[in-house]
Amino acid sequence: MDILIRDVDVAYVKEIEKKAEQISKNLGKFFSRNEYIKILIQNDVELRLAKFKEDKFDQAVENLTITLNNQERTLQNFIDSNSRLFHMLASGVDIMEEVLEDDK
Repeated sequence: MDILIRDVDVAYVKEIEKKAEQISKNLGKFFSRNEYIKILIQNDVELRLAKFKEDKFDQAVENLTITLNNQERTLQNFIDSNSRLFHMLASGVDIMEEVLEDDK
């Protein structure tokens, strides 16, 4: 697809030409200002897309962390509950007496 850009300040065009010439020297082959502008556009779009993906990834990691913390608390409550139950069963303590004491 073609894009036509009009009324660009001459100073900017000259700067673009300088950068294209510098890239030409580094590559050892001709590199036009058109190619340079295409790369700028592509990089801008890819950078925005990468930032969007990074933000979505960070959000997913944060949600996962919250979920794992909730699961950890639930599992710890289950473990504590089982430990109390095993302790009561092993020590022969009446379960109802223990529950009544915990409620006080």
